[in-house]
Amino acid sequence: MADPIIIYQTMLYIQMSIVIACLLFGSIMDLIKREVSDIPWLVMTITGVITSIVLIIFAEDKGKAGSMFGINVGVGIVMGLLLYYTGVMGGADAKAVMALSFNTPVYFFNFAILQIPIYNWVPSIFNTFFNWLLAMVVFYPLPLLFYNIYRKARGNNLFEKTEGNFAEKILMLISGYLTPVEKTKNRQDIVYSEVFDETKDKWEIKHFMQVVEIEEEEKFKKEVEADIEKTGREKIWVKVLPPGIVFLLIGYIINILIGNIFFLIFHYTLG
Repeated sequence: MADPIIIYQTMLYIQMSIVIACLLFGSIMDLIKREVSDIPWLVMTITGVITSIVLIIFAEDKGKAGSMFGINVGVGIVMGLLLYYTGVMGGADAKAVMALSFNTPVYFFNFAILQIPIYNWVPSIFNTFFNWLLAMVVFYPLPLLFYNIYRKARGNNLFEKTEGNFAEKILMLISGYLTPVEKTKNRQDIVYSEVFDETKDKWEIKHFMQVVEIEEEEKFKKEVEADIEKTGREKIWVKVLPPGIVFLLIGYIINILIGNIFFLIFHYTLG
């Protein structure tokens, strides 16, 4: 009879490989098309359920493993629905979160470089989500802010022909950049962040505080481009659309290696 430990570890590696492959596929589609089919999330869900059942059967503490799986699924589904309906995430990102929750939450305890027993009952999907947030902060707004500060230091008047209050301008500095209109053509990774107010005869900052549907975004884009043509606008502020699934992949890998970054920082600095 095969060694249960070998079966457990083999199944865990298989599950991890499938999840990474699906998230990688979704990331590539997100970057290229900004639309991802449901296939990778269906594969993650089905294989996650199958492999997790096997892992629970061969776990040392089956009761705890089963309970953690149930908690992980429940938290993941609620989190995905909340993030989608509040507009924080798009449909593909939310589906990826829910699909990920069907995969066993034990990575942190088996593969963590820094294992912290006090956090044993924290759902793995929760850890991945917070790592996703950290990746978003490090790789999305900070580089844009530094880029805009650099351009300002070089003498560029970033808001010369753009109306907006202080808060709107700060938000613009960390979410987008000013670019020639000819460089915005056929770009799938950006959205216009200015609209033309005919009553004031001025261009104003426009922020989308929620993720919008592709159809709505395309309609908005055509309206802005018509105003660009009409007013002879040469430069315009655009918002860079963060590839959420890419950051989810980063968060998942971080969770496998060291768990929840925020918990580690708290534990070793304040704990």
